Amino acid sequence: MMKSKRKLITVSLTFVILFMIGIVATYAYFEIEEDHGITITTGDFEVEMFVYFDGDIVTINSPYYDRDKGVVIVNAYDETSDNYIEDLDIYLSINPIVAARYRFKIQQEWELQRFYLNQTEGNEIDPVLQAVYFEDLGSNYYPFSQLTFASGFSPLFDQEGFIYDPDIVEKQTSEVIYHIIDGGDAYDTRTNEAIDEVCYLYFDIFVEVVQANRFSEVWEIDSSFYD
Repeated sequence: MMKSKRKLITVSLTFVILFMIGIVATYAYFEIEEDHGITITTGDFEVEMFVYFDGDIVTINSPYYDRDKGVVIVNAYDETSDNYIEDLDIYLSINPIVAARYRFKIQQEWELQRFYLNQTEGNEIDPVLQAVYFEDLGSNYYPFSQLTFASGFSPLFDQEGFIYDPDIVEKQTSEVIYHIIDGGDAYDTRTNEAIDEVCYLYFDIFVEVVQANRFSEVWEIDSSFYD
């Protein structure tokens, strides 16, 4: 009986030790995530999103990252703000285990907020929240957006709204960094005696990475797409 109790105690202590190691490892993992980018893809290819405002990185604990919604918050109207759109830079980091290709979509929501001033008691007007849409501004801009592509990034487009890099991500022992967005144009808001407007952009990025020689099969696009 004593031998069985010793075994039970040993097993229990082992479980506690392993449990504590798990906690430490999980904490270390999130510390690494904060020091680096925001992981947006896991699996065969690891992808991280690096977002900066005037050189300051946005982490999962940043006031400009909504962890519940998984979106970055961009001030699109006030040039004095720390998350101003003209100071925005977006990078993708891809860890290629084999030669690969990637495509992405920036899932964006531009929101105009209008507040009515000098209201009389009992006749208040609630703030108005309005989605903002754009015409396609040309090849220097992300489609239907005021975000601008980074210099040297020459994307290809498809009918489903995906953006493609014309170059293959070559197999390497470390991650490859791509600068995709460099700033954007502010949205013209109005402020007068009657109203005060503000505008914000909320975005995240959807990325797909495939083995380079399987892009046509997996993405169901023509094999001559990159030619």
